[in-house]
Amino acid sequence: MVYAVNIISKTENGYLQYYLGFLPIILAVAELGIPSAIVKYLSPITENLEEMGILMEATLYIKLSSFFLLTIVGYLAYLLFGMDPLIIYILVIGGTVTSFLTYFESILISYRNYTSLAIWNPMGNITKLILLYLCNTYFSSPLGYLDILVIFSLSPVVILGFFFFLLRKIEFNWTGNFKSVIIRLKELSLFNLWAFLASIFAILSDRMELFFLKLYQNPDAVAVYGTTLQLFSGFVILFSTLNSLVLPRLSIAPNQTEFNRLLLKSFLISLLVAILLIPGYFLAEPILNILFKNKYSESIPIFKILYPNYLLQLLFAPLGVALFAMGKPKILAMLAFIRLVSGVILDTVLIPEYSAIGAGMSFFMGQIISWLVLLGYFWATIWK
Repeated sequence: MVYAVNIISKTENGYLQYYLGFLPIILAVAELGIPSAIVKYLSPITENLEEMGILMEATLYIKLSSFFLLTIVGYLAYLLFGMDPLIIYILVIGGTVTSFLTYFESILISYRNYTSLAIWNPMGNITKLILLYLCNTYFSSPLGYLDILVIFSLSPVVILGFFFFLLRKIEFNWTGNFKSVIIRLKELSLFNLWAFLASIFAILSDRMELFFLKLYQNPDAVAVYGTTLQLFSGFVILFSTLNSLVLPRLSIAPNQTEFNRLLLKSFLISLLVAILLIPGYFLAEPILNILFKNKYSESIPIFKILYPNYLLQLLFAPLGVALFAMGKPKILAMLAFIRLVSGVILDTVLIPEYSAIGAGMSFFMGQIISWLVLLGYFWATIWK
């Protein structure tokens, strides 16, 4: 993303960040909560090929349904809001293709195949960077935001086949008895519904500041805030790594005592990592000026608002993972909804007056209530 930002104007970057803000939302619809469900239900049955086949075929039916849902939603967006059909097509296909990266990742996590996971996880971003560099170097005309959007959305298709090379040494089954698949599909639907709602509410909460900035401010403000958000992709990788390490273990914990021990260990590790990352707050200004050649100096105060927030997200992340392992995505959905409502109120108040700084303040403060409720839930149900 740093490379992309440096080769286009701030106004073009504003449009890029705005449309990229839709991609995680579309990705959430394309996933429909499947990755978390796979890790929870596949982890205990990796030796049972029959049950594995039933589970995997059921998840593929859900993914097919999600594609049809996205197609309908995209068509409605075109009819009702007049969105550019080309951009809708790019985002829908891009979200669907990208959803297979997390789908395959969840399989590797279930097997705790961390060597393959370490190869698989960075491949999406590496592919984007290579394609972006090649297009920028050899295209006769400069790249615009639409060109970069195409590269970011569709490049994962290049590497999907490589997953089966990584899976070649694992005995795996994709199909099962049809009647059993239908029964499993019904079981997954309720879990996936709440997991999906939790995911969509959380992503809307993370991205809605971009939409409010587009509504109340100019594209430059969207560019400044969106670019700042992209700098925290390293934290997203940390969250994904934490999920891959913790969720399989919590899902197969033999009893409550072992579950509590693993959860406490995960919480303490997250605390240690958060403490080690504190110096990053003080290095913000020189790092941002070097990365963006002083082009986005307005991002520095926003970065300093968001950085403590991401440290706290890292600290609370094991509790969210634990709720999935406990089969309680409904609680996560409720917490994400609280955060969403708080964010809408704060965005409406702060963004018209304080622009991108207000967006950062809203992002931080909007999560405080949900964190307090999350702590209260675990205190009342497990720790008390």
